[in-house]
Amino acid sequence: MRQRHRRRWPRRFAPFAASAVPGTSQEISAISSGTILDSSTDFVSAVGMPKLIGWVVFSESKDRMGNSLLPEQPLVSIIITNHNYASFLPLAIESALEQTYPRTEVVVVDDGSTDTSHQIIAFYQDRIIPILKGNGGQGSGFNAGYGASRGDLVAFLDADDVFRPEKLAKVVAAWQAQPDTSVIYHQLQGIDTHGRELWRGKPWPKVMLRGNIRARVERSGGWWPWPVTSGLCFPRTFLEQVLPISEAEFPNRADSYLAGMAPFLGPVVGIPEPLAWYRVHSISGSNRYGRTGSKQLGCKLKAEIFALECQIVRQTLLHRLRIMSSISLSDHYLYQYYRQGSGDDVPLRQLVGAVLRCPFLPPRLKGRELVKMALQRVDWQ
Repeated sequence: MRQRHRRRWPRRFAPFAASAVPGTSQEISAISSGTILDSSTDFVSAVGMPKLIGWVVFSESKDRMGNSLLPEQPLVSIIITNHNYASFLPLAIESALEQTYPRTEVVVVDDGSTDTSHQIIAFYQDRIIPILKGNGGQGSGFNAGYGASRGDLVAFLDADDVFRPEKLAKVVAAWQAQPDTSVIYHQLQGIDTHGRELWRGKPWPKVMLRGNIRARVERSGGWWPWPVTSGLCFPRTFLEQVLPISEAEFPNRADSYLAGMAPFLGPVVGIPEPLAWYRVHSISGSNRYGRTGSKQLGCKLKAEIFALECQIVRQTLLHRLRIMSSISLSDHYLYQYYRQGSGDDVPLRQLVGAVLRCPFLPPRLKGRELVKMALQRVDWQ
């Protein structure tokens, strides 16, 4: 059996790990620097990123009789959604292709990019499943990627983020241990544009959950501490029930819709390890609402988004799935927090009550949130 060689990612350079793309002879003009790439050139050297050291050998899994175990393993679809992230896209694709778990397919959805993303996608030829479409937003990209996928399990990846090589192996193991789950998720480690760790090296979410959390989600106004797109993986049986996503209502934050629905359709499984790097930069989605030019306007937009998400989850549960829900925004502490920040007159008792009733915040975090709210209240008044 021919052995496959994969690179071991040193911690310092891990977010930038990418290997040469084999099997391609044509030259293309990729990446924004305009460098000409061929089969002997990789994206790492082309953009001046550090070279990697060390090799580790993986071979195809076999049982004691020498029979391949691959047909017994579930197929995992990795759906990468991209819009004008040409400077980050190669690393996202490489991290998807370099998974240690052997049965994967990589679907790359380009959502109307005007940079060099199309050339980068073309460079990978039949190693990926490309979808080139007009700009429709994240919900549209999720729908298109899911429609082209075949996996029993679907992992979403934003084009500016990076998977760790062992991610899917650990996700599949967690799913096989609890096959009735609706979502398998994990922590994310923040990095900046250059791959430097943020958040003092502490991954997020801090609180990780496992099991049936529906009752607690209803007591918290529909909120629970889920990660963003690149930390979420869903069984196809779950996605069949909640897709397609409304593209008009979710041009952004389609991941919040999926995560919000998950606890109502099965247990959740949280893996307390940072199995992906989440990139925070000037044009990332995490900064979208901070670029409004006004703190109050940014808070107003966030409060409106939480209200819309809560409404859509309730309507979907009732009308599509015939599931009654008691979630209420009066119990949604982040909604109340951003309402306060937007200038709304939110009674202090209502704010404090939402925090104290939240079942996902341990006492120490509740105290921290109350102090933060008090300080912000003085600041905004």
